[in-house]
Amino acid sequence: MRIGQMKRIFSILVCFVALSSVYASAPLNRKADRMQDSVSKVVVKDGDKVLRNKMSLSAYPVQLRLVGSAVCVQSPERQILPIYNETGAFYLIMRLNKGTNWINGLPKGRYFINKKLISIQ
Repeated sequence: MRIGQMKRIFSILVCFVALSSVYASAPLNRKADRMQDSVSKVVVKDGDKVLRNKMSLSAYPVQLRLVGSAVCVQSPERQILPIYNETGAFYLIMRLNKGTNWINGLPKGRYFINKKLISIQ
């Protein structure tokens, strides 16, 4: 190898090391950093007996509203939404689109959706 080629290779390596250290120290601004914790400590009790104390949440916060027997869900992003029954057992998972989503056809009962208790009459 010639000295000129070695200098170029050395300068490329120095630039690579400098850029990688700057990239590693820069704060990340990704969607994953803005997401809420995906597991919640919701304690579901039957008298003194604890039935369930951990439930999965949606990746992004959602707004829930009960309209008759349907649940209106406002979602800022596409995501999945786990639904639990009143004992804290997993019931079903819904795929949400960005914007307004409707959950129809849930049987009468009480459900936990993102730590919120929803009663279907």
